[in-house]
Amino acid sequence: MELPLAITIGVCFLVASFIYKFIVYPAFFSPLSKIPAANWTIHICPLWIYWIRYINIENQTILKLHQAKGPIVRIGPSELSVNCYDGGLKTIYGGGFPKHDFYARRFTNYDTENMFTMVDSKKHSARKRMLSSVYSKSTVLSSPTIRETTKTMLFERLLPIFQHSVETGQSVEVHSLSYAYAMDSFMAYQFGLSLGSNFVQDVEKRKWYMHNFFSRRPYLFWPDNLPGLTSALQKIGIRLIPKWCDDATEDLASWNLEICDQAEKKLAAETDIPPGDYPVIYATERAQFMKADGKERPLNGQSYPPRLELASDAYDHNAAAHETSGDTLTWVYYEMSRNPSLQKQLREELLSLDPPINFPPEDPSNIVLPDFKAVDNLPLLGAILQETLRIWTAVPGAQPRLTPYPSCSLAGYDNIPPNVRVQSYASVLHRNPEVFPDPEAWKPERWLKTSPEQLAEMKRWFWAFGSGGSMCIGSNVAMHTMKHAIAAIYTNYTTSIVDAEGIEQDEGFSAGPKGNKLVLKFHRI
Repeated sequence: MELPLAITIGVCFLVASFIYKFIVYPAFFSPLSKIPAANWTIHICPLWIYWIRYINIENQTILKLHQAKGPIVRIGPSELSVNCYDGGLKTIYGGGFPKHDFYARRFTNYDTENMFTMVDSKKHSARKRMLSSVYSKSTVLSSPTIRETTKTMLFERLLPIFQHSVETGQSVEVHSLSYAYAMDSFMAYQFGLSLGSNFVQDVEKRKWYMHNFFSRRPYLFWPDNLPGLTSALQKIGIRLIPKWCDDATEDLASWNLEICDQAEKKLAAETDIPPGDYPVIYATERAQFMKADGKERPLNGQSYPPRLELASDAYDHNAAAHETSGDTLTWVYYEMSRNPSLQKQLREELLSLDPPINFPPEDPSNIVLPDFKAVDNLPLLGAILQETLRIWTAVPGAQPRLTPYPSCSLAGYDNIPPNVRVQSYASVLHRNPEVFPDPEAWKPERWLKTSPEQLAEMKRWFWAFGSGGSMCIGSNVAMHTMKHAIAAIYTNYTTSIVDAEGIEQDEGFSAGPKGNKLVLKFHRI
């Protein structure tokens, strides 16, 4: 009888230990138990947050939770959302909290990590330093390559489409076109005009890329949240992600890798590449890799630095550039088309440039652009773009980090243990009424007509490009590209809405209009 009694006691002990560890402690004694919770289930089970993500209502749900419960909310047994600056943004993103492996799950290319997926902060910083100079504001605003490629993008690709629409009376679907313009502009700096994309003019190629890129998105829930289950089921023949998604990923990766290979051949074969064709970003990182380790790897008989590392970074950067800038431009055009008087005010400001960006140019063989710094410093243009980035944040979703060892304090709560997933959401930060009065309204004037103290506070909370060491490296290129498109359009045309159905922002880490379209009519001034 002793053995069964011992077994019974052992089983009871194990059950009691299980109940304490996974139910009693997290619900009543853990430091996290003191933090306001989304509901009672999240203390012991992550199913609630999984469900919220699965049905794709995370950002709006988190906003409502913070409005009801304050600056910090527990949304899972080991997961927090923080919506404050001191004890929040400043601590998490300025304090070196390591990245969650969400980034590696979502953004790894060629099975090779890139700058965006690097968890180790020192490694990330080293990779970022390789490219920091070429992405700096001073370099972007003075780059001969960007000067040449901007002329091509505006005067040969973008503006002729709008002029044709005026002459024919046809409307223009600008959402897809904005993706194309953003991609072409970035890749021209990344690889040069001859190797970069031409999605503005090559509509079929644009459709191919956008279909492959966006059609996979509904299936991202599984690898983002349940990678182990997704992988295990696939091994026994149950696919949560259709095979065509893998095929689409492979097609895009192959396309990008081929461009990288062409850039390498160009650099290896040519000594005098014109500014408009020079692959600036690629060449800069390539040189930094070769300088760092002094190694070269053979590819078809030619010297080649780390091929997949370069390609992984390149893919990540151009994918991010086209989506974020493309979505932002779409919402700028939408808001401007609803505000004819603001279009007039902006045009008056744009005509102060020397010379203005007039189309068609007086001398097509000798196009002169205004000084890039002058465009960058236009106050109303800057306010319009800043306000659009605030209310229509292209990356509205969670930016997850992990709390450090041995513990930390957040939003007034102490002893938060290590390895807790913690994150902020730009779409929630940007709707704090104490910082941004009437937060749901698009008001560019808030960036122009406010006290220095209030302006400084808004800038602290403005998070469209992130903050800290992992802040978006391409923000200066993005701002240049977007400002010149807006300036070129509203110098020469006015716009009005034909079809804006579904212009509301979708959900997700990055998110564009739900309807994936915006149709405008262009009118010559």
